[in-house]
Amino acid sequence: MRKTLVAKVAGVAAAIPMLVLATTGSAYADGSGITWTARATDHCLMWHAGSNGYWLSNDNICWNDGTKQGVLWDDTTSGLENQTGEYWAEKVHNTGVCLTAYWAPSGSNTGPAYLEPCSGPINYYEQWKEVSVGNGFQLVNRETGWCLDGNGSGDMYTTPCDPNHNNKYQIWY
Repeated sequence: MRKTLVAKVAGVAAAIPMLVLATTGSAYADGSGITWTARATDHCLMWHAGSNGYWLSNDNICWNDGTKQGVLWDDTTSGLENQTGEYWAEKVHNTGVCLTAYWAPSGSNTGPAYLEPCSGPINYYEQWKEVSVGNGFQLVNRETGWCLDGNGSGDMYTTPCDPNHNNKYQIWY
């Protein structure tokens, strides 16, 4: 009886770490063909293509027409300059176009967020850290340290990251 009980306890003790590993969620949204949705509006981070190139917005509910054209992103660590394992490139799905941010103009509290052909290697302006904030992620630009942000009108930009996570326009899921 004692041998059986010891064997059962040992089996349970061995299974617990495996259960923990199996139920631990990722701290990032790794993959191809993912969507980013703003917690504040439930609108998708949109990319648009036209004769003037690509541009960003956050002005449309994520539709499900089968193709999700305009809302799919490829989350990749491939080809990044000085990869540390904590940064990602957010590429327009199946293209070489990257989500990019740049420093805010002097005296401004918003910086530009836009799309451009990815550099080779993908530079710090085109790299983002996906910081888990419990109910989503803040997308933090590697170069500026600012978060991807927007507003109810669909404009996209970066602002200083809200450390309390109250700015729901900075939270993406």
